[in-house]
Amino acid sequence: MNEQIIIVDNFYDLPFHHHKGFDEDKCVITDETIGKLEQIIGNPIQIVQASNETQGIDGVVAHLQSDWIATIFLSLPLQSFGEFGVKFYSHISNGLESFPNEIEMKKNGITEENIDKIFDSDLKYWKQYSEILAKYNRLILFKSNRWHSYAINSQIKYQKIIIKNA
Repeated sequence: MNEQIIIVDNFYDLPFHHHKGFDEDKCVITDETIGKLEQIIGNPIQIVQASNETQGIDGVVAHLQSDWIATIFLSLPLQSFGEFGVKFYSHISNGLESFPNEIEMKKNGITEENIDKIFDSDLKYWKQYSEILAKYNRLILFKSNRWHSYAINSQIKYQKIIIKNA
């Protein structure tokens, strides 16, 4: 599969069971969760980390210790109406939409010494090219090395699942 960003509405059969986990302070990951993610990705998976989130990250990030990130929005429809869930970015100076591989680093003059300076998370260095709205029971699944930011509205509840291919 070559898809980099996948959106699935009505992901869970019974989303309220997972939403209730926020009240009980536990992230509910079931066989249904794993089975559906494996079916979409097309491979067996390993869950590296799963958490309930209500805060986003102010700035642009990429995750390098995993293959995929799943965000499943569980805020009730009225709470999430019109709110963004995940934004995706390209770097203004080099156009990269994901963390560079070795070839891209050489091509763009990126070294281990200057990588933190080049990929500063401050939004002034980034161009947003996509914004996917938060919607009750919506899965946004994307390659974890893509430059992104999460919902920063504290009313938005979502499960964040960090995934490695098994």
